[in-house]
Amino acid sequence: MVGAPVPKVSVIVPVYNPGNHIDDLIDSLLGQSLPSEDVELIFVDDGSTDATPQRLDALAAQHSHVRIEHIPNSGWPGRPRNVGLDMARGEFVVFVDNDDWLGREALERLHATALRDDADVVVGKVVGHGKFVPRGIFTANRRHVTLAEWPALLGLLTPHKLFRRTLLDEHGIRFPEGRRRLEDHMFVVHAYFHARGVSVLADYPCYHWVRRDADANASYRPFEAVGYYQNVREVLDLVEEHTEPGPLRDRLSAHWYRGKMLGRVGGPYFLRRDPDHRRELHREVRRLALERYTPQVDAVLPLNLRLRSRLLRDATYESLEALAAVEDDLRAKPILRHLRREGDEVVLRVEAALASRGEPLSFVRRAGRLLWVPPAPLQDALPPEALDATQELPASRAQVFLRSTADRSEYVLPGETEVRLEDARGPGERVRAVLVAEARLASDTAAAGSPLPPGDWEVFAVVTVAGFSTARRVRGRGDDPLTLTVDPAGRVVERRSPRSRRVAHRVPWAARLARRARAAIGR
Repeated sequence: MVGAPVPKVSVIVPVYNPGNHIDDLIDSLLGQSLPSEDVELIFVDDGSTDATPQRLDALAAQHSHVRIEHIPNSGWPGRPRNVGLDMARGEFVVFVDNDDWLGREALERLHATALRDDADVVVGKVVGHGKFVPRGIFTANRRHVTLAEWPALLGLLTPHKLFRRTLLDEHGIRFPEGRRRLEDHMFVVHAYFHARGVSVLADYPCYHWVRRDADANASYRPFEAVGYYQNVREVLDLVEEHTEPGPLRDRLSAHWYRGKMLGRVGGPYFLRRDPDHRRELHREVRRLALERYTPQVDAVLPLNLRLRSRLLRDATYESLEALAAVEDDLRAKPILRHLRREGDEVVLRVEAALASRGEPLSFVRRAGRLLWVPPAPLQDALPPEALDATQELPASRAQVFLRSTADRSEYVLPGETEVRLEDARGPGERVRAVLVAEARLASDTAAAGSPLPPGDWEVFAVVTVAGFSTARRVRGRGDDPLTLTVDPAGRVVERRSPRSRRVAHRVPWAARLARRARAAIGR
């Protein structure tokens, strides 16, 4: 390697028994638009026992920019990533897992963004294939943001980003090694604290993050609550090490309270675990909450998480489980009320409300306040002041987004939500929140400021009322899921299903009657 040109980007891949799942990754790396002489591909085999070692050696023999290192099995991605980082010669490094893949222009665009913005870290758009990706991070391209001014960076702490290698070397930023959780949080948060600036590349799908079966995922291990929350403590220690006591530290630390703690003792995640594991989670999360967080953290939480937090601190396990059941059963049916054109834009008007267990999510007026009406198992566990949603209800919203049927890329549409309080079923002055969202789609800017690629796009809405939230397909004509088609010229049309077309063509009066009935039901 002496005298060889320095590559622009080093791609580091920890590998362990991926089987055929590595095929898509290899194809995407060899097919990058960035010339191969500007890239080095480093595969660190973590003691694989399948045919992968031989395949990687053959790959290196065929391609001069591929480098392979075989190490004894470490049992976790941290060690192979560090080995790859020590081998890397590129100005920038990108970490990719062995069962994911990259968009064709990912490396070229990430590198160009880093040079243009003089950024130390570039967060490329991540597309989830069975994985949840926070949509708020990728609503627009961003230049030179920091944790202090935009804590939303904490929303996605996977290492699948571009990093300036000198940043990592100068500050000794490496992955913790050994069998431990949140090693990616330790690495990425440390890098964020030292980065002069972070850019977000939101208008091109760079990283495709794939959920595999547990036995095919190189980083999967059974979840152990005690060890996991010890690792959460280490991340919180890192935050405290790099911040002074005050609002910034509190705001950053609240991220782990919301996601890794309250997020584990509520909703579907909680109920999918067996009863013994749920008890263990409750015990360890409560212990850490009482140890590191005061009740003042509740001030930055929406109603549903404030309720979880209160029940957690009060050690009322059965009530916490009952609240999780309410959230697990949340349903919404976003309905397209109309679609119209305004100049170069398509305007979608979508209406939705939330229900749980067949009943509307309802609120009651008391002394000028709006209080959530909990189900019977929770009524004795929560005092009236804990149920106050007066501030949250006006901020409820239905956020409309598009998902490509080709590659599952998602883009949030700009828009506004009107919140109507309407009478709900049940005794007393109960109301429910009906959300009417007006979203705007301009095909030349809908992909986070760039043109929306031609093809079919499914329409979804995230319906959020006082923190309670669920995402569902928007229903269009004939009660069919709504799909929009963007043609090569950028024109947007509604893609109607064969069933809808047959009904509208053969029995137009029936189609009109059905639409009117749905509108009446929705009101």
